[in-house]
Amino acid sequence: MIICDSTETTRFARWLLLGSLCLASCFTASATVQAQPKPKPQSHEPMHRLTWAEYEATLRYWKKTHPSWVTLQSRGISGQNMPVYLLKITDSSVPDTDKQICLITTLHCGPERSGSSGALSLVDWMLSDDPLAAETRRRQIVLIMPVVNPLALFYTDRWRNENGVEPYVGMDRDGKAWDVKNLTFRRPEEAPEVMAVLSVVDEYQPEVHVDFHGVGLQEYGPDELGTRRMYQGQIMTEITGSAYSNYALRPWDWRVTEAMIEAGKAAGFPSDRFEADAQRTFWGNELAPLGKKLWHGMPKFYTQHYSYAKYHTMIATQEVAWEQSIVERTKGLFRIGNQVWNDERQPSYPVNRMKHFVGHFVTAYGNTASERRKSRVELWSKQSNLALGFMYPQTIGRESLICATTAAAKRAVAADGLRELQINLHDLFGEKAQNIRKFIDAGPELKLAMEIPSARLMEAKKEDDVSFENGVSFRLRLPYRKPTQLQVQLNGQVLQESPTDGYESWFADGFTQVHVNVPPAKARQTELYVITCSYTPDEVRRTGWMPPAAVQKQLATATADATPANFTDLSYGEHFRQSMDVWLAESKTPTPLVFYLHGGGWAAQDKTDIHQHLDVRKLLDAGISVASVNYRLLQDANAADVKPPVQWPLEDAARALQFVRSQADHWNIDKQRIAACGVSAGGCSSLWLALHDDMAKPQSDDPIARESTRLFCAAGKAPQTSLDPRQLVEWIPNSEYGGRAFGFSGPSRPESFAPFLAARDSILSQIQLYSPIEHASENDPPLFMEFPTQDKVPVAGERQSDPTHSAVSGLMLQQKLERLGGKVELRYKNDGKTGHDTMQEFLMQQIQSNQ
Repeated sequence: MIICDSTETTRFARWLLLGSLCLASCFTASATVQAQPKPKPQSHEPMHRLTWAEYEATLRYWKKTHPSWVTLQSRGISGQNMPVYLLKITDSSVPDTDKQICLITTLHCGPERSGSSGALSLVDWMLSDDPLAAETRRRQIVLIMPVVNPLALFYTDRWRNENGVEPYVGMDRDGKAWDVKNLTFRRPEEAPEVMAVLSVVDEYQPEVHVDFHGVGLQEYGPDELGTRRMYQGQIMTEITGSAYSNYALRPWDWRVTEAMIEAGKAAGFPSDRFEADAQRTFWGNELAPLGKKLWHGMPKFYTQHYSYAKYHTMIATQEVAWEQSIVERTKGLFRIGNQVWNDERQPSYPVNRMKHFVGHFVTAYGNTASERRKSRVELWSKQSNLALGFMYPQTIGRESLICATTAAAKRAVAADGLRELQINLHDLFGEKAQNIRKFIDAGPELKLAMEIPSARLMEAKKEDDVSFENGVSFRLRLPYRKPTQLQVQLNGQVLQESPTDGYESWFADGFTQVHVNVPPAKARQTELYVITCSYTPDEVRRTGWMPPAAVQKQLATATADATPANFTDLSYGEHFRQSMDVWLAESKTPTPLVFYLHGGGWAAQDKTDIHQHLDVRKLLDAGISVASVNYRLLQDANAADVKPPVQWPLEDAARALQFVRSQADHWNIDKQRIAACGVSAGGCSSLWLALHDDMAKPQSDDPIARESTRLFCAAGKAPQTSLDPRQLVEWIPNSEYGGRAFGFSGPSRPESFAPFLAARDSILSQIQLYSPIEHASENDPPLFMEFPTQDKVPVAGERQSDPTHSAVSGLMLQQKLERLGGKVELRYKNDGKTGHDTMQEFLMQQIQSNQ
């Protein structure tokens, strides 16, 4: 019997007992099973532990044997008076002017030994006769710091230096040592290793900074390591481009990482792809509650970020198991620096875009690497003070980019529309602005889309003004392969093709790249850059998915497309539903207007359904203008606690009518000949307007409210003439309409109608206020009502097949108005009557007969 005093021991004993029982049963089942021999312990050959003497002697050997390629420098003194060495490898017979610069460091060396041995293996290859190595020496300056923390690598196998500073993360004994805002390191005298790396970054301002990590011993205490500090066969999961703990340590372009991975794979070395292989999305503050389902790395500031933060250097971190693997993957990176990148025109790493806004870029200026490096560093330090934008909406055949660099320029582009912008630009550019005006006038753009809101632009301060000493370039991209008639202007001046002062264009990455170059002398004197580009596409691309033919026929799609409005979504109030589309007939004299209200029980549908019920083109050809109106719905009123909710759609109908009248002079409208019409609830609203006394407020300070709501005539298709539930039931016993209009909810109309009917007497005054029939008088304009679904002669008191749209309600209004001497025409299917067949015929006849 085994007595256990720990849970783990108990579990082990149970497992052992279970295994014994299983083994015994196996022997019982088959006597032929033989006992398996015990596996022999695997033997691991120790790996050579590089000494300081070997390391230093190797560096001096390389310098001696390759004097035209290798420069050796000490950039600082680490513990035990060991220098922090830098190897500069480049072909000195080739001028440095057009060379890219790649920095390779080992900030995590110490227990992660293979990062340093990988860097040394890379030097071996760099000094070889391999054609790629030779090309890289000619085209690049490769800076390698194989051992950033020599004390850690050669003696302690711990990350921290003798002062307790950890170079990679940037920690000291008190915690994080970086002041990220000011990009300074607390107590730099205690971190000579960090300062050595930063001195190299500051001197060379490299395009790329790669940091090598590797197989680690950090999980073991010094007393556990003994002689087995590293052995053959000890590996890790190799990773390209980033670090598991910090997903901000990666190239911004995944294609760079993938090129490195593919180079490794070609040599037989696979690589982990972080969140892609884990199939998880990134972490972020608002996603914290989902932490267990997210990629566990987080964005942090580590020492390597200094390169990016100060110089827009592209950074990447590499995990190294095999030295040959990191050599192969770095070859993939070097090929990128030796070649013309994806959408560029010169060999370069992808590091030259300094500011962006929706596919529009401020980029480094220059035709050599050193020129672009100077421009890149300057622009990167000033990019936060730039305001970038373009004319919106974007349109085929046109492109633009606006960049403001001073407070005055920012105020100029904080314009309320493009008309005001034109005035501001004329003040800045004088007659040159005429070309910008012509460009604006030729297009449909409505405004400037700026990355900074107008209010903030107006608050810009002069002390934040910047200018460019080293030139500046801008990049536009046209989504066509071979556009023609390309014309590019800068501040109204037509540019010629030029790599120094003008524009360049080429096709790459699916776009025609348009690259505008502003040389230093011109850039120093310019505070606002307005770039316009016009072109003719080389192919026709139509947009807009079309619904099935049957749906198009049902909704009159072709008719709607063939008759675009003069004004679309024109606001007559603050709510987004308070809008209208307006078609203006061409006429030398003021035109009548048909005012349309859509149906949907005041809870659905849209002003665009006008084409299902009216032939707008026929009205326009007859010299009649048209307005189709949206209004706030019942659900909008309920959300605002408006009672009864029908108040909003009906009052919006009146307000929209007054708005149309207020625009009569601008639109050439005859105020006296406005006719309203609508379908179902829209028809009810139209009748309510027609029968209601004038709602104008002559003494109002609001000029719109002073306009009349009276109509010349009105028509309705299947309108409701009363909202009184008791009256409706008397007319139509199976009526169930109106409950929701007065705030009685329910999953169906019958379920909302029952409480509405029960509460009728308590809200009768409200019901009468919004029921059209309650406002009938002898002074009302001519009316027309058609009921297409009426399938029998309308008789009050009989059930109807469509009680909501029954001609019975129209009949009751007709009878009341005729008693008062009013003119009413009522039509339904197979009624045997002559007269107007549709509300459009009625409206046109009424309006035209009185011209």
